[in-house]
Amino acid sequence: MLGTIGEEDKCQRLYEDLDTGDTVVQSCPVTDHDDVAQIQNVLDGE
Repeated sequence: MLGTIGEEDKCQRLYEDLDTGDTVVQSCPVTDHDDVAQIQNVLDGE
C-alpha cells in the first residue's frame, strides 16, 4: 500500500501493482450523477 487519502475508515487507498507499476485506487463507488458525468476516460466495466 502506498498510502491513504481522507478520513479514517472512509478513505481511498492507493496501491502499486509491482508487476506493472500501475497505481490502483480503491474507494467507494461514485453514484452521484453529476459527479459521474465529470469522470473522463473510464474503461468499460469500471
